[in-house]
Formats: sequence, structure tokens, C-alpha cells
Amino acid sequence: MRDNRLEDVVDKRCRKVDPETVEVILELAARCTDGNADDRPSMNQVLQSLEQDVKYPPPILFYESEFDY
Repeated sequence: MRDNRLEDVVDKRCRKVDPETVEVILELAARCTDGNADDRPSMNQVLQSLEQDVKYPPPILFYESEFDY
């Protein structure tokens, strides 16, 4: 990411992105892809982190889009 710009990693169709949530997800993704398998979190730890640290919209907002496929 150049200069820590959200635009470099977040889809342009995602309009109401919480920067703190993106940061948490990116840090978690980096831990999950660590070159040393012993340093990677378990799936239980991943789920726990997501449940505790990620702000997510109600499910209906996942499906609202100006683009219909």
C-alpha cells in the first residue's frame, strides 16, 4: 500500500468503509499468511479476533449495491 491509502486495497464500490476495521483485517491477513506456520493464528483465534475487533454492518448492507450481476 502506498502511503497507507485505503483506496489501494478497498473496492471502490465499498463506500462506507471504517478505516480501523480495514486495518484490523489487513493485520489479521498478514498474520494468517506468515511464512512461519507456527506464527499463524488458528482458525479459532481468527474468528475470535473478527468477532471482537471488526465492526461490521447488518447483513442487508452486504447486498445493497448499485451494481446487479
